[in-house]
Amino acid sequence: MSWLLDPNSSLCLGHYPLVRLLSLYMIKSESQELSLKAVFDMNLDAMHFETEKTFFTNDKKKRSIDVYGESEELVLVIENKVKARENMNGTDIGQTKDYRDYVEGHRKNGQKVVCLFITPDPKQKPYDKNYIQITYQELYDYVIAKCIEHPQLNKDGRYLLEQYANNLREPVHGSPMALVNTSLCNEIYDRYGETLDEIFDDVEKSTNYLEDSSITCVLYAHYQNIFDEIFLSLDEKKFGRTPKSNIQRRIISFTDLFNAGKIQDGTEFVLEYDGVCHYAVAEYDHQDNECYMLLLDEKHQPYFNSKGEKIGYYKTSSQAGIDAINVYRKKNNIVAKLETLNGPAYWKTKEGVTIKALIDSM
Repeated sequence: MSWLLDPNSSLCLGHYPLVRLLSLYMIKSESQELSLKAVFDMNLDAMHFETEKTFFTNDKKKRSIDVYGESEELVLVIENKVKARENMNGTDIGQTKDYRDYVEGHRKNGQKVVCLFITPDPKQKPYDKNYIQITYQELYDYVIAKCIEHPQLNKDGRYLLEQYANNLREPVHGSPMALVNTSLCNEIYDRYGETLDEIFDDVEKSTNYLEDSSITCVLYAHYQNIFDEIFLSLDEKKFGRTPKSNIQRRIISFTDLFNAGKIQDGTEFVLEYDGVCHYAVAEYDHQDNECYMLLLDEKHQPYFNSKGEKIGYYKTSSQAGIDAINVYRKKNNIVAKLETLNGPAYWKTKEGVTIKALIDSM
């Protein structure tokens, strides 16, 4: 994000991306504090950006701002929320309020302050009401797509932005962060609409498409992310939703399971896939008040990075399972990579209870 907005980045677009983002902020903000004229009067080329700007609150709690930009005229605070909820850091005050208080306490005379809360979920709101919520779809449509179309964008910059946009296709809670291939999806539907209709209808009628042996359900289960992106992109034609929209689903996190007493700090899990067992354990972070799934190696020990820090923490069991299986395959020179996995159905406790069963019991 800071690379995209930095006027001196290798994109060679100057402050154009920053102006696009500030324009989006003004469209969505009810405040009249910042005007288009004020933006164009600013020396935006003087903006300096940094990621994970760290500071301590008055009560000595450590905070890190995802993206922080500052010049003599403007302070920009960006909080990215993709899969996690806002961190309260053991208090009843959200991190966005702490960020805002820090900036207000250190702002210089004449500096404007802009605070943005960027999330794929339109329903996720910041704790501090001074933040303007921007979805990743809006970020793509109003900033990234316009930068990709810019005539001054160099070849390397175009490639990196297209890869950035491609990453926004990653599903979060069942839907991509942003629909970036709407035109292509409509072209695919124009050519293969009858087949796509059949897949949609069969999956929607199926009581459990993951265990359904029909070819349409097998195809959907294997390429679910691709099919969902196509269906979600067709709002003007037919769908605008996925086949699972009418199925009641609950997004239950490890923290929810912990708070409900379904798992404890230290609950062990095992996943068997292709005859190989993979291991994990529930670990509760008392500072963040969050519970995570921590992957373990074949000796039931955590993984560590070069700094001696534990790695392999996950909020969702599906991604944990995918990564565990792919790490094993890479280690054993197996070329094929696993793309999708119904984690709650595969991961089990030592007693043989699946995570899905724990969720269903809530």
